[in-house]
Amino acid sequence: MGKLSQRMVAVVGLVLVLAYSLWIGWPYVESIVVRDAAVTTWVSVTAAPIRGYTTDPLYPGARVGADRRLATITDEFADPRDLARARSDLAKAEANVSAQTAVVEGLLGSVKKRSAHAAGYADTFGHDLDAEISGAKSSLQSLKERRRLAGSEVERMQKLQAAKLTSAAAYDTAQAQVATLDQEISKTEADIARATKRKSAAGSGVFLSTDGTAGNTTFENLTDAQVRLSHAEALLALQKAELEAAREVMDMTQLFYERSRELDIEVPQDAMVWSLISGPGAPVQPGTPVASWVDCRIMLVDVPISDVETALLDVGAEAEVVLEGEHEVRIGRVLLTRGSAGTLGSHDLAAIARGRRPGLGQAIVKLEPTPEDVRACPIGHTAYVDFPGVGLFQLLRARLRL
Repeated sequence: MGKLSQRMVAVVGLVLVLAYSLWIGWPYVESIVVRDAAVTTWVSVTAAPIRGYTTDPLYPGARVGADRRLATITDEFADPRDLARARSDLAKAEANVSAQTAVVEGLLGSVKKRSAHAAGYADTFGHDLDAEISGAKSSLQSLKERRRLAGSEVERMQKLQAAKLTSAAAYDTAQAQVATLDQEISKTEADIARATKRKSAAGSGVFLSTDGTAGNTTFENLTDAQVRLSHAEALLALQKAELEAAREVMDMTQLFYERSRELDIEVPQDAMVWSLISGPGAPVQPGTPVASWVDCRIMLVDVPISDVETALLDVGAEAEVVLEGEHEVRIGRVLLTRGSAGTLGSHDLAAIARGRRPGLGQAIVKLEPTPEDVRACPIGHTAYVDFPGVGLFQLLRARLRL
């Protein structure tokens, strides 16, 4: 009886162990027996970029063409006031540049005329000084010769007076003549010195009159015209910059207005429309979902697995995948894993595995699609998935913490 009891205890214990093992490993056994995985991909929801009405959308199952247009949002009541203001500012800037260009051209003509007048004045002034200096030097030479003769006459008068052959008045007259000539010589030399100094000053741009006053009125007028021309050119450059800015604002405002009236919703070429959320003619606001689409070039498999198996799988782990209707095995790689408390759902994936239920984790396996897969886009097809690196024995060890 004791042996029977021990045997019964062993049998019961073995049954309990087997039951526990079956309970632990059943999700794994189920996953390799039942094709409960599903081919899927990321689902993207596109929203209206502007306010308006949905126009000419593509319907579910349609492929996006080379123009990348999925739908068009049209607003016939777009506000044109910003465009009108931009056009007004551009016209004002163009008028300012045109008017200031005329001012600059006028000042250029004035500066050109005053430059010619100043150059003529400077040339004439120099010739006059040269003539004045030449005449004064000739006069000085004549005066010096007369002074020499007058000096000789004074000497003769002095001798004649000493001999009582002439009167004192004649001698005084000769001396007075010498004094007068000396005075004229000094004045002429002073005139030559002043004229020479004026010529030197004229070479530096300072034109002095005979009486010593400034004669730069012509050049002062030229300088004033040049200063006003410089200011006008600076203002013209500023207004041209403002004109370019006004043109850019106009272009951007025009583009914004055109887009606010009609704007295409664009997605990648060959994407497939998954669902149409806003039908033709439906009013939308910016951010309103219009349609969802998938990229068939990205091929994923949603695999429901236990949390224990989720913990044993690493990103990049190999997966053997057989799609419904096929016999050959495809090799995929684990893209990510999620525990049962945070699995990806229909907001993220286009299709969810039919074996998905509370308490199961998730593995997303990435496959390399063939051109036939891209054309067929087998989203939602069931699949069998096995992970060679994780078996029942590893699951039991992990669960029992062995």
